[in-house]
Amino acid sequence: MEIVQISKEKGVKVAINPDAHEEEGLKDTYYGVGIGRKGWLEPGAIFIAVDFGEVKTFLERKKPF
Repeated sequence: MEIVQISKEKGVKVAINPDAHEEEGLKDTYYGVGIGRKGWLEPGAIFIAVDFGEVKTFLERKKPF
């Protein structure tokens, strides 16, 4: 959970991904959401929960990772 708090402080967007290989595995997103809540992440800090325009702008930027 420490990494969640550091990410929040640095303004890094967090992706909650269950890494599911079968449909049943999608339910594991629950655990990622729980960790985000423990770290006091707000919707704007979660990559997939932001406005589509913001995601598009992020993906179109020319900065190297």
